[in-house]
Amino acid sequence: MKHTFGNLNFILVILGVVASQLAVSLYLPSLPAILQEWHLNIGQTQLTLSVFFLTFGLSQLFYGALSDHVGRKPLLLVSISILTCGSLLAVYAHNFEQLLFARLLQGLGGGGLSVLGRAILRDLFQGQALRKAINMLAIAASFTPVIAPTLGGYIQETFDWRSNFMILTVYSGLLLLIIFFKMAESNQDVPIDNNQTMTSQKSTLTFSNIVADYAHVLKNKPFICYAISTLIGYLAMILCLENTPFLLTNQFGFSPQEVGYLMLVQPSFFLIGNLLQNRLPSSVNTQQLLQVGMLILAVVGLSFLIQHTFNITSLTAILLTLAFNGLAVSFIFVNAMAGALALFSHQAGAAAALSGVFQMVGTAIITATMAKLHWSSLASLGWIYITLFIVLFILVRRLGQLQVQENTALTAIPNA
Repeated sequence: MKHTFGNLNFILVILGVVASQLAVSLYLPSLPAILQEWHLNIGQTQLTLSVFFLTFGLSQLFYGALSDHVGRKPLLLVSISILTCGSLLAVYAHNFEQLLFARLLQGLGGGGLSVLGRAILRDLFQGQALRKAINMLAIAASFTPVIAPTLGGYIQETFDWRSNFMILTVYSGLLLLIIFFKMAESNQDVPIDNNQTMTSQKSTLTFSNIVADYAHVLKNKPFICYAISTLIGYLAMILCLENTPFLLTNQFGFSPQEVGYLMLVQPSFFLIGNLLQNRLPSSVNTQQLLQVGMLILAVVGLSFLIQHTFNITSLTAILLTLAFNGLAVSFIFVNAMAGALALFSHQAGAAAALSGVFQMVGTAIITATMAKLHWSSLASLGWIYITLFIVLFILVRRLGQLQVQENTALTAIPNA
């Protein structure tokens, strides 16, 4: 079946990913206010991100392969219901522990929106159309981190930080109703025409079959390379997002609303990077675009180190670094995700889930470690970004070697 980018399911996928992105970025300008209300330190407030990422990532193991057997829509309804409940709980949190639990629930719900959205795209598109669909999704989703911090900063100054979570509660609740009444099941491997086919489908839903799906995906070496690359791209984005509010507030004395405006720089350049890629010819492949992102990532790391070494930190230098980081993330994250999903069709949910686990659990562990060790200085960020560049360099080289091996094996097969 031919699908277009005007397909309702595609539009709902975008709206769902926007909800998960709002859960990440809407409240970021309020982190200093949360710190002050409960007399926390920076590391504690950053745990609200780490807990979210941890459950966001782990929950995808539940949603992914299971959706290959029972369908995308039922689990999508479950995930957005959990996100709505977690957002509402955050509104009425009376202490920091309750807020952490609310963020845990938000992660459980947001993880489903993310993994099921990617799986639905794999259901609807293939080949170059899949890469374009993911790119369009990234373009649409990039508007969220562009608008959300600014909106969150305005709401913080006008009302309070709880109002940010109230807006997310209303948005996700409305989306729940739309998906329930309007969304069609996209997984064509889930027959629902009659009781016999439903019974046959349910018979495949066993723990061993789900484990087998995940094992099949994990045995694919290019997938592992792409999944780790996805982690690198996402981590590069989050490191700047969670450290920028404190840097701009403590060093330059900006208000939450001003911080929200200044934080537009990174997601804006993320959007620009995606728009540029959307206009590239199909002859430009995924690995070439990953290499571009890799080189820009090295520039980001060197920028942080130079600012620290020569003590030339200024608002202009910080904003330029954020701009380069946005470009790097756009080239790395989108193409790594497309590369991972393109490898599978029948295990699309499992592939989307495992790539999400690499991405979110890895981010949770690394950001939590950084918070614990107080690695938030310019020097620490610089060395971390250089390390990410080195790891990505190794992965891109490995992908090239695997491609050569595959081509060699194909040419070695004699003609029938």
